[in-house]
Amino acid sequence: MESITNEELSPNYFGTHVFTQLQSNTQRNFMTQSLIKPVGRMFYLQRCGVALDAAHAGVFSHPACHTAPARVFGSDTFLHVSGGWHDAGDYGRYVVPACKAVADLLLAFRAAPEAFGDDWDIPESGNGVADVLDEVRFELEWLLKMQRDDGGVYHKVTCAYFPDITANPQEETADLFVFPVSTAATGDFSAVMAMAAPLYESIDRTFAKKCLRASVNAYEFLKHSKPLPFHNPAGVVTGQYDDETDTDERYFAACALYQATGQSYYLANATAHYQAGRSADFGWADMGGYGNAVMLFGQRACEDDFLAGRIRSDLLATAEQICERSEKSPLGISITEFLWGSNMYLLNQTMTLLLANDAQPSERFRKAARTHLDYILGNNPLGVNYITGIDESSPKYPHHRPSAAARQAMPGMLVGGPDEGLHDLAAKTLLSGKPAAECYIDSVESYSTNETAIYWNSVLIYVLARMSKLEA
Repeated sequence: MESITNEELSPNYFGTHVFTQLQSNTQRNFMTQSLIKPVGRMFYLQRCGVALDAAHAGVFSHPACHTAPARVFGSDTFLHVSGGWHDAGDYGRYVVPACKAVADLLLAFRAAPEAFGDDWDIPESGNGVADVLDEVRFELEWLLKMQRDDGGVYHKVTCAYFPDITANPQEETADLFVFPVSTAATGDFSAVMAMAAPLYESIDRTFAKKCLRASVNAYEFLKHSKPLPFHNPAGVVTGQYDDETDTDERYFAACALYQATGQSYYLANATAHYQAGRSADFGWADMGGYGNAVMLFGQRACEDDFLAGRIRSDLLATAEQICERSEKSPLGISITEFLWGSNMYLLNQTMTLLLANDAQPSERFRKAARTHLDYILGNNPLGVNYITGIDESSPKYPHHRPSAAARQAMPGMLVGGPDEGLHDLAAKTLLSGKPAAECYIDSVESYSTNETAIYWNSVLIYVLARMSKLEA
């Protein structure tokens, strides 16, 4: 794989006027709607444990991968945990970020079902079910395999180390390990299973009941468990997704179970967790925002007027702060630091704006949300469309093993974007001294700026679906 050169990294400031002047509102909305399918298909192309055929996957087809039983780390027990989605540029499967991805997609479908067709060109297309729900079910089926009999949920299944960057999925044949239960994984699992149950009720009642039962069992485990953070054992270098605080996951689970069951027990728990530590973010390490979204916009009205009022007022206050930062920024966006995964942070804040617009419709919220999405699509200092395969400015060399193996970028993937911390050697070598918003390099070697992830694509799907509905 080639890496871009220093010459190709010269600053480019034409993105702003090219994007905003050449596209009418109608053209922009058409583009927004048309992106949902390629961005959504990324999840199919990330499927693990099954063969992807050439008819659906093209050059990214491969035999079934990672089908061997995985050893429970530190024991002689082996589990069958095939399935799910490869998390990012590697082939690990991690419960915590997987649940963020599932939550984003389920919220997107619930808010804008008309944005999702049955035509994503995946094996399930044409079955009468929106393909986003078919795809989410594929992940849910794997998540169910990660639950122990006592309700606890294992944190991840990976090898001990990453394979070569050009390895195809079926070529990672090192031993697989299932790593210990964490309460963050268990809480997230409980929440998304409870979210899924009502949505699948009319599609497959047996599956919906299975999801709800698994959710309740996970919540019972949490009820009797102290916090169990996860840290990689010695010798293991795959993603850690460590989270020392599980209050937000417990809150999210209680909110989702209240919405699924209507039981006052879960509402009381949600209120207690909210008061103990309010959070409004949508990152894998802080899932409180999902609890807020589920409670405020779920299928049943929250019977605790005080809780609903606090959630609503906090949501609106946060959205106003996002708008204020955006209006002061030369780039028109709200993030003030470009951290690893900055594009996700920007889209998470866009999600807040869109939810706030649901609570209190506001042209200010909608305009800021559009500006944030435009940044992703090319209205940024580098003039880069941060989604692979969309136009000539899209990344061509993502840090993504299937793309490296195929020698072409898998289409529809959102890359991480500028990282002022320069966390990899390529970034340090070629980007030192650049302005923060330009600390991005289209290189397979730059995992801190040019990797991809399912939980980055998922929030992009949410924003695309919501904006296509608002601007229709």
